[in-house]
Amino acid sequence: MLETTSDVCADQAGPSNVSTTSQNVATDQSTNKKSIHLEGANLSNFQGILNIGGDISGQIADPSRMKEQEAIEKVRQEQKKHREADLRPQAGIKVSENFPVVHPNLEEVTFYQGGAAPKQETYVPSTDDLMGISHERSIDFDDLVRSDKRYTGVIGNPGAGKSTLSKRLAKTEEFTTFHVKFSDLPGRRELTLREMLIDNNYINLDDETCKHSFEWVKINQSQCLIIFDGLDQANWAFEEEVAKLSYYAKQSVQNIIANIFNKHYLPDVKIIITSRPHSMLNISHTLQPNRTIFIRELSYDNMKSLFYAYTGSRADELWFQLSQNAPVVFSLCYNPLLLQLVIAASLNPSKGVGEITTTTRVFATVLEGLRRCDNTKPRDIAGLILQISKLAYNATKKSTVVITPTEMEEEGLSSDDVQDIIVALHAYVGFSQRVFDGDQKYFFSHQMFQECFTARYIISQMSVDEFMSFVANEAFADEKWSVIRRFISGLLVDMLRDCHVGDQVSTTDKQTRSTFLIKSQLPSDVAEKKRIWIETLKSQLVHFEKLHWNEWSVGNNPRRYISLLCELHESSDMELLNVASLRFPTEMDLHPLKLSSSEAAIFCDVLSKQRKELKELGLSNCFSPDDVERLISAISEMPGKV
Repeated sequence: MLETTSDVCADQAGPSNVSTTSQNVATDQSTNKKSIHLEGANLSNFQGILNIGGDISGQIADPSRMKEQEAIEKVRQEQKKHREADLRPQAGIKVSENFPVVHPNLEEVTFYQGGAAPKQETYVPSTDDLMGISHERSIDFDDLVRSDKRYTGVIGNPGAGKSTLSKRLAKTEEFTTFHVKFSDLPGRRELTLREMLIDNNYINLDDETCKHSFEWVKINQSQCLIIFDGLDQANWAFEEEVAKLSYYAKQSVQNIIANIFNKHYLPDVKIIITSRPHSMLNISHTLQPNRTIFIRELSYDNMKSLFYAYTGSRADELWFQLSQNAPVVFSLCYNPLLLQLVIAASLNPSKGVGEITTTTRVFATVLEGLRRCDNTKPRDIAGLILQISKLAYNATKKSTVVITPTEMEEEGLSSDDVQDIIVALHAYVGFSQRVFDGDQKYFFSHQMFQECFTARYIISQMSVDEFMSFVANEAFADEKWSVIRRFISGLLVDMLRDCHVGDQVSTTDKQTRSTFLIKSQLPSDVAEKKRIWIETLKSQLVHFEKLHWNEWSVGNNPRRYISLLCELHESSDMELLNVASLRFPTEMDLHPLKLSSSEAAIFCDVLSKQRKELKELGLSNCFSPDDVERLISAISEMPGKV
């Protein structure tokens, strides 16, 4: 009883309650080691020092330390096994053993003082940039673990490489590293800190090994690194009040992690947490990282290196084809996950989709490949796509990226029903079957899959009246739908470009335009929806053409206009693109909007066709240094003048 009570008191007391004096600590000059004398020190303080695991306790001469050292070695061996296949490409592309290892560009940023993303939304459009973040300095990959900062946050847009980065960090030999996925942690089940870090991750280890390895971690905290991957995938939120319980008490996972973040547990351990930006903004002030690193995706050279490694003998051909003929698709390649999807689509084109020139065609080609997968042939793919589309739409409507098991069941789907489809589509992130079985959830590995399926639902499952209401009241009123609008244009206008307004879809058309993504249960009212959509896009162009210079700064006009140009480009409709050129505003101020490479390419393409006299263009700080040359070229090519 005395031992148990002392243990709890020491845990709750924490570092601030531990004191040592010259009579407690003696130094052996010959070995430079410290030993503790219990004279004048009570049992509670001594136990507290052991729990903290600082320099003093790490040097205690105790035979039990041998058991702890042996135990942690077994943990390291298990960790090594888990990391063997962690860094394989995700799009089913075969690569050589000499595959290049590249890292995305990393920048230390001032994050919490800038309005990077909505604080209350879980879902934000996948193309949203981080506005209001101040760049401080570029950093190297190695600096993430070698920094003197205890707690580092790593943020990035979907598919930018956060998870891959965290797995590579977990392979560092400088620390004993624990890689924890938020998606594997239970929101409703209580557990201990030891169970979270060791027991539930390395099930091959016996209880004795888990016990001693955990004691090693407590004693040698400065040699440990904990990586928490994917905060945005957690299905729980941190509590405002943090209970300071014993290391060995069963409690909620959010309470355990909060205590680690604010140094109540393992104060000397190094921490890295990865997330999409919006989830990191929701962390309370007391739990925020000491510094924030933003993943700026790949550099040009690294992207090209990966591109050539993936495409092999066809590298030169595909590089020229995409860089010259499809600048929007080419810009997707700076995102590591989208790079794999673009190449997968380019290497395996579909006759029903056409040349890879838009984002919609990339995703349509990847999804079309599902129909030819051996492991999916017996399934009702058309019906499954409708079910996934409804799940995606409902999630987007609720501003979430998570699909729960209950929602799956409501659609008549189980994990077994969709597991092969998920793998074939590469549409969901895999979840661990070995940890907390039963607390699973589903989410798309890149938000663009969710956005593509959401657009599919709007086109195929909304009635005409529902569609008209959506277009009039939601689609253009809320920028939450910005990427989905692009996919609607691509699917409804481009993929159905042979469907003339006012005509029904002919049998011949269904055969020639046979992509299953639009073919399956294609509604008879699709032509009417296409007409409504085209007319709405044209009316939007008229609205922006009439704006005066001072009206551009009102509301979100710069962002809405660039989004409109992207929607028109995604349609691949020459008539609409010509209307965009004819309706180009003579007065325009896009500042302070920062254009992505694809947005810059689309804007410059429309600008280069201008025959009218433009009064004034406000483009201050809108273009990156890499895109300024494109802007200069567009202005020099345009028949009109500014």
